[in-house]
Amino acid sequence: MNEISTSPLYKDNADWKDVTPIYPGKDEEVAVKIAVTEDFIDAFAYFRAVLIKKEKSTRVMTLLEDCIRLNPANYTVWQYRRLCLTELGCDLKKEMRYLDEIIEESSKNYQVWHHRRFIVELIGESVAQGELSFCEKIIQDEEKNYHAWQHRQWVARTFKVPLDDELSFALKMLLIDSRNNSAYNYRYFLLTLHDKIEDKNMIDIEINLAKQFIRNIPNNESAWNYLTGLLINDGITANSDVVSFVEDLYDTTPEDKRSPFLLAFIADIMLENIENQVKADESAERAKQLYTELQKSDPVRVNYYKHQSLLAQTMLVKSQTKVAAK
Repeated sequence: MNEISTSPLYKDNADWKDVTPIYPGKDEEVAVKIAVTEDFIDAFAYFRAVLIKKEKSTRVMTLLEDCIRLNPANYTVWQYRRLCLTELGCDLKKEMRYLDEIIEESSKNYQVWHHRRFIVELIGESVAQGELSFCEKIIQDEEKNYHAWQHRQWVARTFKVPLDDELSFALKMLLIDSRNNSAYNYRYFLLTLHDKIEDKNMIDIEINLAKQFIRNIPNNESAWNYLTGLLINDGITANSDVVSFVEDLYDTTPEDKRSPFLLAFIADIMLENIENQVKADESAERAKQLYTELQKSDPVRVNYYKHQSLLAQTMLVKSQTKVAAK
């Protein structure tokens, strides 16, 4: 009577006796060797053999799951799994459930998100809403998970999901954490995706939103960046309300409490004034004064601010030369 093997290793599995495993050779040894377990060496030795044989079968799918468990970031394993899935005609909904589990355990793994995109593309639009819900679940667990936000962008772009629903989601995440740069990026992405970046009414709404977040937390760099992005097409000085807003914030904030982002934003206004030859002399002096303030409030970037101060002077000279040449 044959004994039933209780070993988890493939080399001891009767169902794999027809396969000769391919173990790492001497030429693969490196100076700094990565410590791996016996089951890792065993599973990947059989995976190598499978690659050579180009076998695609149910048992290979199980082997791939073991390899993924041991190293979920291995691109070749995921790629071969995609080949097996399509050739074997596997249940894609089942694969999605499998991916749910893998992502919940390893949500910062690029390969698993890439694989998920492949499966969603095969299934089609019917899973779009489910993907948004899944992304929300992952993002709620970790609000700045880059891969989840990128996947949500892909879903929104691929399946043209409603703008209002996604703006509401982004706003909800900003109300949870108004410093969440990923939520600002997503909101800006939505505006460009739906060609709203030129819509004055929409941009005014977004500007007011950014201003509100800045009022609440003046040191919120993400909100300042978002505001700058909204104004990039026409220039900062084209929006008089924004100029008044930041000047008022400057005047009403004690000198030692002024945000470096506020100072830098006004300095950008001054540089824009010089370029547009609007009170160039005064703007250059104001810019240099602001960069001096910034060297005190943000000493980490002191060399950058010194450079910007010199830039303001250089821009002024160029502006004066242009005026003299007319």
